[in-house]
Amino acid sequence: MHEVPTIIIGCGPIGLETAVELKRRGLPYLQFDAGAVGQQIVDFPSGTRWFSSPERLSISGVPFITATNEKGTREEYLAYLRAVVEQFDLEVRTFERVIELGHGDGGGFRLRTRTLSGLTHEFACERLVIASGGTARPRRLGVPGEDLPHVHRSLGEAHRYLGRRVLVVGGRNSACESALRAFRCGAEVTISYRGSELHERVKYWIRPELMAMIASGQVRCLLETEPAAIESDQVVLRSLKDGSTSTIPVDDVLLEIGYEADGSLFEALGARLEGEDRAVVHDPSTMETTVPGLHVAGTAVAGTQSRFRVYIENSHIHAKRIAAAFSGEPVPPDPVLPKLPES
Repeated sequence: MHEVPTIIIGCGPIGLETAVELKRRGLPYLQFDAGAVGQQIVDFPSGTRWFSSPERLSISGVPFITATNEKGTREEYLAYLRAVVEQFDLEVRTFERVIELGHGDGGGFRLRTRTLSGLTHEFACERLVIASGGTARPRRLGVPGEDLPHVHRSLGEAHRYLGRRVLVVGGRNSACESALRAFRCGAEVTISYRGSELHERVKYWIRPELMAMIASGQVRCLLETEPAAIESDQVVLRSLKDGSTSTIPVDDVLLEIGYEADGSLFEALGARLEGEDRAVVHDPSTMETTVPGLHVAGTAVAGTQSRFRVYIENSHIHAKRIAAAFSGEPVPPDPVLPKLPES
């Protein structure tokens, strides 16, 4: 059993920023992630460009500088996160998943982890910070056939869609970008979306181009529809206007309908979650949950966001407030931030 004052679960940007703030104060900690550093970003398609500007994504006072002085790409930000880990000599235990979590006999918390190779370790800590993000698993449609092998939850390598009939389900950023990329790689693309038009907050360099392709007939868009069933060679679509159904032939289906948070770690310790989004109830001055010693950081605080309000950009203060609470410092004031767009 390894004992340490603080354990951080999650090696995304805010998890790393929390580690830096603790290290700056000489507070010992351990940090785990079930995947790689920045795993959510690792899962982005190659070349994905951030909606946010570099200065709003930078952490721990380290500038995020891009090669073109424009919005950063997936690859640039992953390189940036590696640089932050190296610069601050952070000890990150990646691909080590928490498989058991509970309260210690004399207080605090006990954890059991498993590495990618199958080794297990046990830890005890006085304080626990969960910065696990809000995209643990893809949302499900709940229709027959959504687990067939030609149904994908993310674009992956767009090159694979050359000459294939692709149905993209969704009308927000990921879906629209996937439709555009698949089309450019030679796919015959159809979009099915529940809304009456593509979402207004789609990236401004993607939405106009995709709308033009739809208007010209290069990409087919079936608005106010949803899949009723997915079959081996076709998808049955249901009209949300009149309930009628139609079928379209497909080779691949991309379900780009968003992600859900995993609140199981909080629930295992008895933390209170509330609302449809299952947001974590906490004290915003310390980020402590309803369980003493258990803190939350980053987008994990908001659970599964039906309308996004918590981003990397407005979560930087979480790391500072947690570190201040642990070291007995005054509560850092609210940062002055430009209004973030809704998505």
